[in-house]
Amino acid sequence: MRSASGLAGSLLVPCIYQIMVELGFSHRAAFLASLFTILDNSLIIQSRVIMLDSFVIFLSYLSVLCYLKFYHLRHRPFSGEWHRGLIYTGLSLGTLLGVKYTGLLGLGCVGLLTLCDLWQLIADTTIDLLDFLLHFLLRGVYMLGIPLVISLILFFIHFTVLTNSGPGNAFVSKPFRNTLIGTVETTSEPIHLSPNTTLLRYGSHVSLKSTDALCWLHSHPHLYPLKYPDDRGSSYQQQVTCYEFADINNLWEVRRPLGPGGVAGAGSDSHDPVRNKDLVELVHINTSKILNSHDVAAPLTPTHQEVAGYVNYSSQFVPHLEWRLEVTGVPDGSPVFHERGKLKLKLIHEHSKQTLACTGKRLPEWAFQQYEVVTERDVSSTTAVWSLEDVVLPPPSNATAWAEEERLIREKTQNPGTGSAKSEDEDDDSQETLNFWEKYVELQVHMATAHGNLGEHQFGATPHNWPLMGKLLPYWLDEKGNAQVTLIGNPVMWWVASVGIVVFLAVTAVHLLRRRREIFDLPHGEMAEFHQWWTSGSVLLVGWLAHYLPYFLLSRVLFLHHYLPAVPFKLMLLAAVCEHFYAWLKRCG
Repeated sequence: MRSASGLAGSLLVPCIYQIMVELGFSHRAAFLASLFTILDNSLIIQSRVIMLDSFVIFLSYLSVLCYLKFYHLRHRPFSGEWHRGLIYTGLSLGTLLGVKYTGLLGLGCVGLLTLCDLWQLIADTTIDLLDFLLHFLLRGVYMLGIPLVISLILFFIHFTVLTNSGPGNAFVSKPFRNTLIGTVETTSEPIHLSPNTTLLRYGSHVSLKSTDALCWLHSHPHLYPLKYPDDRGSSYQQQVTCYEFADINNLWEVRRPLGPGGVAGAGSDSHDPVRNKDLVELVHINTSKILNSHDVAAPLTPTHQEVAGYVNYSSQFVPHLEWRLEVTGVPDGSPVFHERGKLKLKLIHEHSKQTLACTGKRLPEWAFQQYEVVTERDVSSTTAVWSLEDVVLPPPSNATAWAEEERLIREKTQNPGTGSAKSEDEDDDSQETLNFWEKYVELQVHMATAHGNLGEHQFGATPHNWPLMGKLLPYWLDEKGNAQVTLIGNPVMWWVASVGIVVFLAVTAVHLLRRRREIFDLPHGEMAEFHQWWTSGSVLLVGWLAHYLPYFLLSRVLFLHHYLPAVPFKLMLLAAVCEHFYAWLKRCG
């Protein structure tokens, strides 16, 4: 993988050189742009780590190069070379999107160049309407259709080759998991009392999965910070989060609430059936802390209440440990039958009447980047729905009696939602699978929303910090020494190139304004050369803006490496500015 990333980084240099030549700059300027690219530390570092950014950067510039070569064939429309140019552009864009969806910025860049090209065709009176529509249609087919087909082919290969289950199971639905080989439907080995045992009993160890954020209710022996960065205080109790992977810390015991004074109530040691609308307590198996909520603002969503594992610091800190279990479609008081991943429930906090929910926001490093869990007032929220996943029953003293009791309860239960005797159709439904299109759509949704709610990160950097490299990004730190790998660009080139953008805009504006006032600073022949310079420079400026400005619209945490696809554009623009001033100095000399 490192060699592949290094190869992509190496191929970027000749690609940069050829782009400068295609834009009409001299070989001297092309060499200078390539040299700037070679000397940039950030691009070298990125090509040495196992990340996708090197491929994205190379394929983005390859797509631009292919389109520029196609553009130079505009005087031979619909020829074989013209069609091949569009096909190569479409193949480059398709491969780019197949690597990472940040490649959409590369597609947007080429799309802007295409719109400028079509605008010139509109102004060309020698082209009739039918030919223009054909130009428009063929560009759409080649530059949108081909990338879509490549995306489908890549996902088809992905689904065909990657057929085994793994740690990524947590991110997909149960029907999707059913298409994978070796899917294990439980993280622990439950004790099956009979083939159809589905009755939920007190004392069961369960895991709950958010149907919205696709993560498990989780806790660990770490406390909320005493104070947050905005000076708000927390309860300083045990963290309760939502974790994307199956883990032993996802298990909770369902038990009856303790009586007054913390005394176990009647029947608390029995394994009676859990009934809909029962008041329950959830006890974290590994730490023995009870799920609690109180009038303390949540870490990232202050409008919601914090959820924590109760720590008894003081008798004045009154716990509110009772939760009302509500199952949709089950009559109140009816026994709860479950089937893994299919039983959907809500947990209503009895004291506050708010519902347990996962906001989908990632907590900072002190919570290991896991998701935030809160209680919220809107009990109908989709973020408040949980599915019952693993159910581990304690070893029964009399398995036969339990099985008989369960059979009798099932016979008495008439509502299908409570788990009355399962029909063959329902058993078949538990093995429901997805076809290619359904799996494709599900993965697109997951990829589109995966990073939408990332929380703060100590090395996160906002886009306005990027051009001057305001914040670096450590990739690796040696815990025992001072060795580290940090993403850092060449400071001189980054700063000078950022100034070069301003210089390009200023020089171009001055020349164009003076020309509008019929003040010609350059002879006619040199003015044509200047026209080529500022139009080609505008292409580079558009490329830089297309890979930079969209990040201002994102609310998720961003890092310096997101800026790297834009960096070679401003390095090429710096080389163009240097060539322009070199020519100006020659004229003055």
